[in-house]
Amino acid sequence: MTILVTTPNGSVGRYVTEALRDRDDVRFLVRSAAGAEALGAVRGEIVRGDAADPAAVRRAVAGVRRLYLAHPFAADQAAVETGLALAALDAGAHRVVKLGARPFTAPGMVPDPVTGVHDTVTARLRDAGVPELTVLRPDRFLQNFLSAADDLAAGTLADPGGADAARGYVDTRDIAEVAVAELLADRPVGGDLDISGPEALTPGDLAERFAAALGRPVRFVDVPLDAAWRAGLAERGVPAWRVEGLYGLYANYRREGVAGLGDGVRRVLGRAPRSAAEFADELLAAAVGVPRSRPFTVS
Repeated sequence: MTILVTTPNGSVGRYVTEALRDRDDVRFLVRSAAGAEALGAVRGEIVRGDAADPAAVRRAVAGVRRLYLAHPFAADQAAVETGLALAALDAGAHRVVKLGARPFTAPGMVPDPVTGVHDTVTARLRDAGVPELTVLRPDRFLQNFLSAADDLAAGTLADPGGADAARGYVDTRDIAEVAVAELLADRPVGGDLDISGPEALTPGDLAERFAAALGRPVRFVDVPLDAAWRAGLAERGVPAWRVEGLYGLYANYRREGVAGLGDGVRRVLGRAPRSAAEFADELLAAAVGVPRSRPFTVS
């Protein structure tokens, strides 16, 4: 059994890597020398190459039997992911664990560019007849708030997802553990696995959970999806196609309102998912620079 891990330094992939770095039957596909360095020491094999390069993909998938398929949001994401999966199937792979996204289920809603690309790839994989296909469909990543540590330290959680949008914010460590379990299982659960945290939280609720763990007030600020928001992203060098994709995603969060919760963690791992409070205490506090479990009561 040879397992190929794509995007091994990603938000989920880094935890997949951590779980598999001591196995000699795992191969990791990285784009550059910097990516290989970031990966650190692994017992298995590191293959350098661009996932959009067919020659590099052929090297990466040779002899592979199981594939963890992930790719950052990109203009060519559907083509890259599909190419990787089909090449792996041609090389003899029979199991694919794909990182997708939770679909929007409210009446009348349509996929945005960010979530819609996962629908496209998943449909192509099903059409290709992947013998064992697991599609991980997580809600919003808690780890995305680590990049806002400075703002949180100053007492602000700014987010454009809508004040009334209650999401099942999920710790990416849980997604990775489900992915690894599906990769290694003799008989995977398979199918669509909706993955979320244990409760649906508005951004205001999330700010309260963070405040309690950080021992300081944290105030939610609703960022409007307006021209100023677009201009701010453009000034930071975000390309127009990505801005439009993010706009569609956040607009859908606002439209859907309260999202349902997923049972994927319990179905595969037999336990409850990590909470936002656990994430904040175990990971966010260190990023903000405060001791763990500082008592703070939100009035």
